[in-house]
Amino acid sequence: MIILAVTVVSISFPTIASEKKLEASNKLEPLQTKMTQRDFKIIEQLVAIAQRKSASVQETKASVGLNAFLDIATIVLSQSQDFSSEGEHNFSFNITIDPIKLLVTIEKQPLMQARLNEAKSQKRVAVVKNYVAYLLACQAAKIAAYRMQKLTTTTSIASFHSQATYPESVNYLTNPDYVAAATQMLSTNTGEQVALEELAASVGLSPQATIAIINGR
Repeated sequence: MIILAVTVVSISFPTIASEKKLEASNKLEPLQTKMTQRDFKIIEQLVAIAQRKSASVQETKASVGLNAFLDIATIVLSQSQDFSSEGEHNFSFNITIDPIKLLVTIEKQPLMQARLNEAKSQKRVAVVKNYVAYLLACQAAKIAAYRMQKLTTTTSIASFHSQATYPESVNYLTNPDYVAAATQMLSTNTGEQVALEELAASVGLSPQATIAIINGR
């Protein structure tokens, strides 16, 4: 009886596997094309905090309502001693109202309310503008990262073919496409950080606290 031994040889194709890995890693998630309900919710949270922390809003708010009438009245506390009641002390309050100041304050209330609404609106517009700028900066950084990943992975595959003859490492600085992509990625990443700083400043929070609200933490 003759026994035949068959050996199965496994052949790997690193280039094809690398190309498949490239296709899988380069699947970019859909880019944002419009403001979402989540964005509007975040904006409302940031605007509420910004208006509460705004010095101009709070200063104007102090001139509206009961606080505006505090300087029109003078309260005097007087103390008298009743000698018929074994030295018992009696206190009395005297309130004096300035009618002219009262009329002026009442007339100024609509104007102060308008200034308060204007201060709130200006703060809201500033927060919305800075949030949209941050949103655009994040998307630009995402696109730059995708292009950079695609370029470096493609370059790695190309260098694999050349390593059989030229085993030395690839010098990325001689590749103008890589230099342009790296410069763009650095620009968008720093732009994203600057946009976050500006948004945080308009809200009155630290960048860490601002990003925590944006991320829902």
